[in-house]
Amino acid sequence: MSAIYLIAVPLLAAFISILVKKVSPYLLLLVSAASVVAMYFVDLETIVIGGFTAPYGISLVVDRFSQAGLFAVNVLFFLVVALNINNYKKMSSILLVALAGLNGLLLTGDLFNLFVFLEVSGIAAYLITTTNKKPLATFNYLVAGTVGSSLYLLGLILLYAMFGTLNMADMSQSIADSGVSAAVVSLPFLLMFIGFGVEAKLLPFNSWVKGILGHSNSLSGPMIASVYATAMGLVFGRLLSEVFVFDDKVTLIIAVVVVLSVVAGEAMAYASTKVREILLFSSIAQAALVVLLFVNGFVGWAIMLAIANGVTKFLLFSVINKATEVVGSDEISSLKGLFVNNKIIGVSFTAASLSIIGLPLFVGFIIKMKMLESLFTSTLVLPFGNYFYPAVILLSSIVEGVYFIKLLVSLWYDKENAPVVHYDVLLKYVGVVIALGLIVYGVFQGNVVDFADSLGAIILQGGVF
Repeated sequence: MSAIYLIAVPLLAAFISILVKKVSPYLLLLVSAASVVAMYFVDLETIVIGGFTAPYGISLVVDRFSQAGLFAVNVLFFLVVALNINNYKKMSSILLVALAGLNGLLLTGDLFNLFVFLEVSGIAAYLITTTNKKPLATFNYLVAGTVGSSLYLLGLILLYAMFGTLNMADMSQSIADSGVSAAVVSLPFLLMFIGFGVEAKLLPFNSWVKGILGHSNSLSGPMIASVYATAMGLVFGRLLSEVFVFDDKVTLIIAVVVVLSVVAGEAMAYASTKVREILLFSSIAQAALVVLLFVNGFVGWAIMLAIANGVTKFLLFSVINKATEVVGSDEISSLKGLFVNNKIIGVSFTAASLSIIGLPLFVGFIIKMKMLESLFTSTLVLPFGNYFYPAVILLSSIVEGVYFIKLLVSLWYDKENAPVVHYDVLLKYVGVVIALGLIVYGVFQGNVVDFADSLGAIILQGGVF
């Protein structure tokens, strides 16, 4: 089966849903479910569109990298849609466009078409966040996204002027063959880095995050913090690991940005008394760790961390946003005892939180240990030395552990004032499956380690494109 249907079918369905609005929710559910099933039949290949072969034509690339991202994003997208289809039927057409844009981001092998899909998925994201009913926050997101995409496009124009190609594989090869110094291409790549840094939630480009996720609902929260975050993180990672070239000075600047994002994200999460803010600041720190791994060449584990973050944040935001809609507040004091009457949800939420912290028996522990092992044993000369990054990760994990444990204690223990929240049966089942998956892959870690190591080896050997 050709992967092009993962883009074409949602776009066609979006057009039909506009013409026949009554069927739009069913189309959305059907297409999103079909996209998950289709992932089992998509072949590893490079698809040429329009009859012109690369680097002159448009190409879609289905490799191990994009395959892993597509599977994670489509499954998470389907779960968000299935949980919210009844309450947000009017968003069906927009969500279909979002699905096409996200799949296109992960599939494209062309830098300009990456910009096109970035705009398509971005416009859909702005419209999705209007459901928060915070127009100023949505406007800030729109402005930040527009500035980011403009910087990306400017960097793209400079690169095309230099090398006469926009194909990712051809661009990478042209830079290697030309023998130009890293300093020559650092400016356009830095502009593109800043542009993607907006969507990747890196400081200081993430001013929109608090307004959007801090007021998110059961649709926008999981969609932006989980589905979009996973897709953007993986696409950004592909550029960082396969296309971008930086000199030592720019690499140092990027290292500072990443470290500040981790430290500031964890510090703000620790200081917050609102659960959604705790989760969004934690997301900022985790997104920065993904970028850190990609920048330093630990591609396989960066992909695993991005997917694990997407899965856990989907569950955490789904649980808390549902409770917030019922209670009317996400203050920790207002949600005390939430899990007293929702033990299944509480156990799932606890498992996801403990996995993010990186405690043993959960897959998050394996990922963090392998991150630290890779950084400690790296033969590369890393900015600030090879022990600085591990120290930052360990310190951030301690802070993360403190505020998550405090949150869990509050959500579990207060029988007298426990809020009454009724969760959908589907979310309970999904939560149990996610919790079991985090434990199973944490205990039987061989599959996770083999997958991450093999994926990283293939990419570093140039087998991506």
